[in-house]
Amino acid sequence: MAAEKDLQQDLEALRADIAALTETVGRLARDMADARATMRDTMKESVKTAARDAATAGEELLNDAVKLGGDAAGAAGEAAHARVTSLEDEIRRNPVTAVLAALGIGFIVGVFGRR
Repeated sequence: MAAEKDLQQDLEALRADIAALTETVGRLARDMADARATMRDTMKESVKTAARDAATAGEELLNDAVKLGGDAAGAAGEAAHARVTSLEDEIRRNPVTAVLAALGIGFIVGVFGRR
């Protein structure tokens, strides 16, 4: 009977150990699921933040390019205006030379235009 009682106690201890182990494994599975969910949420937020940062950087780059293009167009316009003004001044100073140059250019364009 003592052996039967010891066996009964061992079985009860084994059942308790299995129940504790089952509880521990369940808790570990829940913790892993929570960790995965937290990691997924963190990664999702990181991707959103990176996308927002990229969009902002793209907008800034586009704005800089538009400004640079506007500045370049303005500078080209000013340079063209200055060249036209310089050409007008040269024509006023040397009208005969300007007329002869225009006739020469017209003649050359006419000759090559017929071919």
